[in-house]
Amino acid sequence: MKKYVKTIMAGALAATMLMTGTGAFAATSQAAPTAAAEAAKKQENKKFESRLDAIIARGYILVGTTGDYKPFTYLNPKTNEYEGYDIDAMKEFAKSLGVEVRFVQTSWSTMMNDLLADKFDIAVGGVTRNTDREKTAHMGDPYIQFGKAPLIRAVDKDKYKSVEDINKPSVRIGVNPGGTNEKFVREHLTNATVTVVENNLDIPGLVANGTYDVMITDTIEAMVYSKADSRLYAALTDNPFTKSEKAYMIPRGDFIFASYLDVWMDEMKLQGKFEELFHKWIQ
Repeated sequence: MKKYVKTIMAGALAATMLMTGTGAFAATSQAAPTAAAEAAKKQENKKFESRLDAIIARGYILVGTTGDYKPFTYLNPKTNEYEGYDIDAMKEFAKSLGVEVRFVQTSWSTMMNDLLADKFDIAVGGVTRNTDREKTAHMGDPYIQFGKAPLIRAVDKDKYKSVEDINKPSVRIGVNPGGTNEKFVREHLTNATVTVVENNLDIPGLVANGTYDVMITDTIEAMVYSKADSRLYAALTDNPFTKSEKAYMIPRGDFIFASYLDVWMDEMKLQGKFEELFHKWIQ
């Protein structure tokens, strides 16, 4: 009996030490949480009825973003700070919760897995709202409409007016990996010469200098880059190849957290906050 009691006490002590150690690490490690820290965060979330309660209790929200998709998210190398439409929106979201915001680096190809691994509470940065993502996560209410369109050189503005004009072996396309841009290219531009460029921020410049002919991207991003560089032209922004919406992505199955996100977005729209962000970062 004494041996049995000692075994229980030793196990409880070990569990307490493990939870304390990993819990402390989860609070301090933001950019690259370890497997132990992620497990501790999952355990922490289980203590609460909703992730919403866990966020408020810990005092900060973890926001996953790529930092490479202007005007929604951009990791400024000069300041090493994130900036953009969705970055400002998430600061407002954190303010509504009464917590601080901590941004976590992710990529388009790993975003979903990182969200499911509890590396962050919400994914933002020009995320397209679609049924494919909704099968695995939860896409909140939309906040802006857009479509897929070509960013090309200004001298070629009369050259690429349709999918047929671009879908040729002679047309060189640069595309970022893992997102809806690459999906569109793989499905509709199978005859073109496609190169995957890891850093999305590099592609507009590579189109401008003639390395590639076309960048398939969102109408909004195309307009931002063409406005910043006179060598570029945002084609078909009034009649894009597709029509979609942007939304924020959270783990599915948490009705309370999803409902809070939706009500907050309604408030942002009613108070004109999204309109202010549009004028600041896009128009």
